[in-house]
Amino acid sequence: MTIDFDLVEYIRQIRTIGAELPIPLAQHIVSSGAAAVAPLVAMAIDTELLAGAAPLCFAPLHALRLLGELRDINYIAPIINAGIPTAPDKISEQRGVIWDGEVPQVIARCGAEALAPTLALLDDEHTSNVGHHRAAIALAYLTVEVPELASEIIATLEARLTTSDVDRNASVALALANMGSEKSYKVVMEAYKVGHIAKDAVQPGPLRQLLLSRSNARLGCVKHPLGERYAHHPLNPPAN
Repeated sequence: MTIDFDLVEYIRQIRTIGAELPIPLAQHIVSSGAAAVAPLVAMAIDTELLAGAAPLCFAPLHALRLLGELRDINYIAPIINAGIPTAPDKISEQRGVIWDGEVPQVIARCGAEALAPTLALLDDEHTSNVGHHRAAIALAYLTVEVPELASEIIATLEARLTTSDVDRNASVALALANMGSEKSYKVVMEAYKVGHIAKDAVQPGPLRQLLLSRSNARLGCVKHPLGERYAHHPLNPPAN
């Protein structure tokens, strides 16, 4: 086995750089292609680091964002299934929220190839409820990344609103709502009416407004280039 010592060093540097990822470092790592996927996955899913001290606490977030530049379906299952530890403070909690919110975008950035493995995880009974939610929201983002898949994904999600798991159905409904899928309005409201969606997970009022918004602009972040992602979504948000 050949070891790319340059790549090993570049990956190591992620652990030392703080909240900003230097673009030259990112370019070196991304240019390594598939060889960078496994070490980045290992770092991205080491979410215990998010609750630790700087600069190491930012490493899983940098790694996750770099995976989104590599667009390799082999990272989908590991990041969907990764847990997030209980945060000891507000700042650590915010890092966890950022990490969790970017997982669906990173999956969707794989493009059309992400559809099959993400659906498989959505339907897998061994996928945790958190992982199921990430998969559902990833499918919503995928409709922005690959617009021609939108009709297929909407139909696929609507068909999954009648499972016996009302909490998982709530995640599916939220995905449709985030897409502004007005055509899904009747299907989602009927699912609420017959008790297929947990109201304590997603309230029907806000969901109704999202479904009728006729907009998927809230999903546009999936298109952010790496530099813009750091500009729009800094990794060191101020404490509330």
